Amino acid sequence: MAELLGVSTALPSHRVDAAETKAYLSSRLDQPSARRYCRMVDASGIGTRYSAVPADDLFRMPTLEERTREYIRHAVVLGEAATRSALDAAEVSPDRTDTLIPISCTGHMMPSVDEHLINRLGLNPTSRRIPITLLGCSAGVGALGLAAELLRRAPEGIALVVSVELCSLCLQVTEPSTADIVGGILFGDGAAASVVAAGESGRGPEILASGSVLWQDTIGELGMRLTSTGLRFVLSPFLPRLIRTRLPAAIDRFLGRSGFSLGDLRFYVIHPGGPKVLEAVGASLHLTDEALRPSWGVWQAFGNLSSATVFFILRHLQECAPPPAGDVGLMLAFGPGVTCEMALLRSRGWLSGS
Repeated sequence: MAELLGVSTALPSHRVDAAETKAYLSSRLDQPSARRYCRMVDASGIGTRYSAVPADDLFRMPTLEERTREYIRHAVVLGEAATRSALDAAEVSPDRTDTLIPISCTGHMMPSVDEHLINRLGLNPTSRRIPITLLGCSAGVGALGLAAELLRRAPEGIALVVSVELCSLCLQVTEPSTADIVGGILFGDGAAASVVAAGESGRGPEILASGSVLWQDTIGELGMRLTSTGLRFVLSPFLPRLIRTRLPAAIDRFLGRSGFSLGDLRFYVIHPGGPKVLEAVGASLHLTDEALRPSWGVWQAFGNLSSATVFFILRHLQECAPPPAGDVGLMLAFGPGVTCEMALLRSRGWLSGS
């Protein structure tokens, strides 16, 4: 069995509230467009987000090269902060790690962030390194599933999952599309790290199972495009409808393979891709407002942090409504394709407050 010994998060220093977002939109768009997008800000329900660099600086960095320099600089700092805190929480020495899984879809760096962390934190230099760059928002769940699978073959193993997403550096200032502007309204920056260990110490939640499904004929519904001015969001208005029609069967199949059903689930860690996405998940799985509260809480405080979001939700769940030890819950996120990544957790240790 694999368990999460520690999960920690980190945020950049620049905080942007909804009023500031609307002020930037009003100063850079014609009045009809500004009013339209400001209504989207209000409808989103996001109160605050965080950014690696001040918004004014983003408008002075139109090239991919400039933004990549900023991405590398901030990714290393935030990744180190989250990783150091997660290792401390897990009471694991850095040199014990033997699998490193760094995640990011919002920038490019080679050497990857895990190589920097090996040097800065003293992580085991012989660790197997498996960067994940193209799973988008679903990569956090997918990485935990991968870590659990690898640890089943390594009884004494320690895996470290590190997610760094700097979505603000994807803000387009050159002929922005509707999807570009909506992305700039909904996404924020943040990092998270999780220490996953083989064994059953009872110190953290167990990863009971994981799974993935690619919904066919959805290839153009969600993703990112790399252009000469950076990454551009591909956000489909049809995603909520896809979720309503296809998610229930996918979840039933996933749970059934482990001998569970929806009625057995007691808590949820659902990536809130947007208000309509989260509402679609709730409607399709018949979830209560209480079940969705941890996801809404993170959405309102931080926006969409891409792959890092599920780790923020785990921490929020533990702080606000820790599920009793033994309760089984579902972690869920959607990614490009459209893919659905799932993990089944059993609450124990720090997650249950014990």
